[in-house]
Amino acid sequence: MMKTHITYRKLDGSEGVALVDGGISDTLQAKRELANWLDLPEVNDPAADREDIDGRLRHGGIVPDSVEFNHISE
Repeated sequence: MMKTHITYRKLDGSEGVALVDGGISDTLQAKRELANWLDLPEVNDPAADREDIDGRLRHGGIVPDSVEFNHISE
C-alpha cells in the first residue's frame, strides 16, 4: 500500500509532518490532503470562484509554499 509523507513549515517557524494514505501526484493535491488530514476548516471567500487551499493552510498556521511530499511504499 502506498502512503505519502508530507512535510511543512508552520508560520511560527516549527516543522510538521503528516502521513496520509495513497499516492499524491502534485503539490496542490498534497496541500489539499494536508488540510484535510489536519481537519482545517474551509475558508469562505465569496469572491473566490475556486477552492482557496492556500488560504485554508495559512488560516491553519501553515506556510503554503513549504508543503513538500514524498511517496513511501509499505
